[in-house]
Amino acid sequence: MRLPRFGFLSGRTARLLVFDAVRLRARLLHRRRVTPASDLLHLGAGRRRVPGWLNVDVWSSDYDVDVACGRLPWRDASFRAIVSQHVIEHLELEEELIPLLRELRRVIRPAGELWLSCPDLEKVCRGYVEDKSAALHDDRRRRMPDQGMRDGMPSQHFVNWLFHQGGEHRNLYDLELLSWALGEAGFASRERVDEKALLSRFPEFPIRNDDFQSLYVLARPDP
Repeated sequence: MRLPRFGFLSGRTARLLVFDAVRLRARLLHRRRVTPASDLLHLGAGRRRVPGWLNVDVWSSDYDVDVACGRLPWRDASFRAIVSQHVIEHLELEEELIPLLRELRRVIRPAGELWLSCPDLEKVCRGYVEDKSAALHDDRRRRMPDQGMRDGMPSQHFVNWLFHQGGEHRNLYDLELLSWALGEAGFASRERVDEKALLSRFPEFPIRNDDFQSLYVLARPDP
């Protein structure tokens, strides 16, 4: 989404104001619970549209939704699978993430699957101790050369970049913290997996090759 320029505001403030307006629009669009067009939900899809799935984001998606508002517009037990990659780190833990997870617990079927990924807090901390995040930064630059820090910056600043990402990130998670949040939301089964497991289950998803710095978790309502 191309954001307008506001000369009297900082770039960060302007981005936040526009994003809040986009979130408000998404909240106002859906007042009633509906049956989704697919029983496969891709949450936080961005530009990564997956055929056969309901590709949802806050703007310009199959079904625009503000995932931070604590309410989802679908009927109970609507989905047999939900996938969300690198979205939950954009949410506050108690005010936004746990309410979202509770809503995902409501809209997923009893035997359904919730696949989540995010930057791995443990890997980020280990990377700083081992080589001041040089390997983490190199991995990111190989996969996403247009993102990250500018050339010449010390590699340890990559830790700050992962934690904040220009004000977009709110929290990073390790397995224990994310498992706790999922348990609070009513998911009885939580296990660490990897991208290979996700792609084996749903090969239609585009490859990210991000296991080196990502945490992947599979959660189910039933044990």
